[in-house]
Order: sequence, then C-alpha cells, then structure tokens
Amino acid sequence: MHNFRQKIIPNSSIKLEIEILSIIENIDLNRFLKTYKISNLWNGKFFIKRIIKKIFKYQLSSNIKWNNNFWDLITVNLVSIDIKVNTNNLITQLENYANKKRYDDIKKYKKLLLKKDMGNPLYITGKALNLIGAKIKNDDIYILDGSRRLVANILNHSKPNILLIDTKENSIG
Repeated sequence: MHNFRQKIIPNSSIKLEIEILSIIENIDLNRFLKTYKISNLWNGKFFIKRIIKKIFKYQLSSNIKWNNNFWDLITVNLVSIDIKVNTNNLITQLENYANKKRYDDIKKYKKLLLKKDMGNPLYITGKALNLIGAKIKNDDIYILDGSRRLVANILNHSKPNILLIDTKENSIG
C-alpha cells in the first residue's frame, strides 16, 4: 500500500510512519460535509476550504487557485492505517517539545478517547491539492485536522482510522 511520514511537533524529531492498509468505506461527500466537525466545532465546505488554505500558506508556501468544481472532483474515504513512532519515549518528547496547551489537550483527549469516539483525523492527498494549484507529488499526504487526537490514540495504544480526501480517479489505497 502507501506509506508516509508525519512530523507531530514542530522543532522535534518525533515522526510518525503511517501506512495506509486499505479503504474501509467511501464516505458520501454531502454526509461528510454536514457531519465532519473541525476541532469538534465547525463543519461545512467553508471550514474545510479554510484548513486546506492553511496547507498552502504554512506548508507549501504557495497560493491556492481554488477550483469551483473541487467538491465534484474529490472523494472521501475512511481508511485503515498502521502507525509506527520513531521514539520509545513519546511522552517525554511531548513534555519537552510540545507547547503546554498542546500537551494538555493530548492528555485530555487520551482520557476522553477511552470513553467516546472523537472522530477520525482528516488528511488530504497531494493529488487533491494539485487540483487547486499545488505543485507537489500526487502521493504526498497532509493532515488537515486531528493531530492531537491521533497522538492521544497512539498513547492509548490504539490505531484509529483516518478520513482521506483524494481525487475520484486513481485514489490512494
């Protein structure tokens, strides 16, 4: 399948190696847009577009060229993954390198995840980003929402599924 790396804390050497195992389900786009909550607060096209713009601004350092047909060209899949962490002392690394609010949120989510489902982290492929002006590898993958929940799941020794925005043609998985 497909592997990618994700850095979970700026200025730290902690990296996740994430392997996409399989597509579990194709999610109806309208249902996704109505029900997926970003940071457990906002939902809808406007807010998802807003976090996609942040990828362009902070990670790609380029301008987005929004395609009004974007929503017709993408698919959202629930994907099973396997996660490996490149450190044995993740908690110590978090204590030393994560800012206090981030670390406190992760600890809070770790407890909450034992009681309830907090939703799946949301990712987007390079191919989907290329539809709106990026010039990156099609198989690059970027996290849009849910990195704290993902780390909290790792600390709970569980492997969550992720939601992956991809193009309708030749999707990863």
